[in-house]
Order: sequence, then structure tokens, then C-alpha cells
Amino acid sequence: MASQTDRANTIGFIGLGAMGNHMLHNLVTRYTPPRDGGQTAYALFDVNEAAVDSVIKHHSIETPEVPLVKCSSPHDVAKHASIIISMVPTGKHWRDVYVGGDKSVLSALRTLSDTERSATLCMDESTIEQSVSKEVALELRSAGADLLDAPVSGGVVGAENGTLAIMVGGDKASFDRSVPVLQSMARKVTHCGDLGAGLAAKIANNLLLGITMLGLSEAMLLGKRLGVDPQVLADIINTSTGRCWSSEINHPVPEVKVGELSPPAHRGYRGGFVTKLAHKDLALAVKAAEHTGVPLSVGRCVEETYRPLAASKEFADRDFSVVYEALDALGSSAGNAKL
Repeated sequence: MASQTDRANTIGFIGLGAMGNHMLHNLVTRYTPPRDGGQTAYALFDVNEAAVDSVIKHHSIETPEVPLVKCSSPHDVAKHASIIISMVPTGKHWRDVYVGGDKSVLSALRTLSDTERSATLCMDESTIEQSVSKEVALELRSAGADLLDAPVSGGVVGAENGTLAIMVGGDKASFDRSVPVLQSMARKVTHCGDLGAGLAAKIANNLLLGITMLGLSEAMLLGKRLGVDPQVLADIINTSTGRCWSSEINHPVPEVKVGELSPPAHRGYRGGFVTKLAHKDLALAVKAAEHTGVPLSVGRCVEETYRPLAASKEFADRDFSVVYEALDALGSSAGNAKL
């Protein structure tokens, strides 16, 4: 177990779910500390204790030389670690981690010395509302620490392979400090600007992702109903102007093959970027557009289409490409413009 004296050499990780556990694995196996930094330890917390136990058991075999500390709360993580990474599903979870009472990161900061607080850098890789992230980041700054918004793109596959794109908003000096840590989990790490800029980039990207997935699903279903073989149409799209990430990497039609890839559609839409989280990001985009006066006619329609799927037991926890199955299930009745 890491002691209080080596807090400077300890990285905390909060949230070891479908994304976080893979990201931590790459961090443990790829991160190279500064030359004079000594052995890096990791302080871990998840509301699901079994997830922490599983990670520690795995690394006790694969990387037995790396110290892993099981923590009881975000407060406990912050007491052990000067760098803290969080990857949690929603804004509520995120608030609980950073400012949620006596078990939060903020509560721990208030017990530390000025030197320890100023050495604390938090990197939140969740996707939440930009205004909330900025508000809490400023609160942590007032306590002497700093927080970067650093949402990721690439899904579970990117998390597993260490090929995520990470978009970072915040202080440039803090970003420079974060790069060696974030690079161990990513293909590309980009400083997008001041606080909230990373989230802005992520929300805009995922708005487009939702639009292209729904558009591709509608196009494929239309072609199929008009008599075109789905594989033929998919091949045409991927050599024509309709080509996109959804058509090349995460094709929504189960009978379509694209190279050697096996997208979620090939396994009942299990795994991947689940529908309820895809809708969460679309809803964030719609809300942000309302605040900034950006017309969002297409994006709003996509959010409205995904909304009932995100609330459905049948679709919520399956990959967001399951929208194709939902559209197909509507049948060929005319006038079904929305789910």
C-alpha cells in the first residue's frame, strides 16, 4: 500500500467500468514516470467494489511489481494520490466524486497542506454538462488544486486498445503535466482551449456521431426495402460519399461485413457505446445549442429519436447502432417519421 509520503508518485483512478478498467490497464502497463519520479502506485475506487477487486487481482498476476491501493471513497483516493483520473457515467456521479460531501475529492483537499493541494491535478474523462464542469473546476482551483475536462472518443474498443482520442480543456501548464499520463491511454491527446473546451469538442463530435449513425441506419433500411442487398449497399457507401465512421467501423446492420471487424451489430448489439449514454450526449448537445442560440434542426430530431430508446429496457444498454433494429421493427407502414 502506498503511504502518505509517496502521494506525489501515486495516480488515482475513479470509475472502473466498461471504459475505465481498460483505460487503467493501459495506464499501468504503458505509463512511464519522470526519471526521478520513482515507482508509480495507483489508488483505485469504484462504487462497485467487485470491479476494484477484479482489477487488483488481475494486476497482481500481470504486473505484480506495481502497487495498487483499494480506496473506500474519492476522499480516500485524493488523500493517496496527487494525480486523479475519473471516468464516471453521469453528471450526478461526477458531482458526488468531486464535491459530494465528506467523501469527495474536495473534502480531502481541505485536509491537505498548501503544497499537497497545489500539487493535485484532476483529469475528468467523463462527458457531462460543460457549465457544471467549469463551475466545479473553479471550486477546486479555489481550494488550491486544478481540474481538466478530458473527455474521450473511441468507445470500449479504443479504451481497450489504448487508441482513444482525448480532448482536453483547461490551463495549458496543467495540460502539459497531464500529457504523459493521458498518452498512455490514447492515440491522440489535444489541448482544445480553456476550461470546458474539451467537453465542447466531445459534445459536438458525438452530436455528429449520432446524426451519422441514424442517417446510415435509415439509408440502409431504405435500400433494403427497395430491394438492394445490404452488403452491396454497404460496400457502395464505403466507396462513395456516404462513407463515415459508422459505416466503416460500427456498421449497424447485422448481416453486413466490413473487413475483419466484428461490430456490436454482429453480437446482438452487445457492448460498444450504449444507447442511454449516446442519448445523454445528444441531450447535452441540444441543451448547449439552446444556451448558445445554435439552430439544431437535425440534431434535435436525432435526440428525439434516441430518447425513447434510452428509456427502453430493450434498447438502453445495447450499442447505439441498435437504432437500426428499432427502425426495422417499425415495419413498412407509411408515416412513421419518429420512434
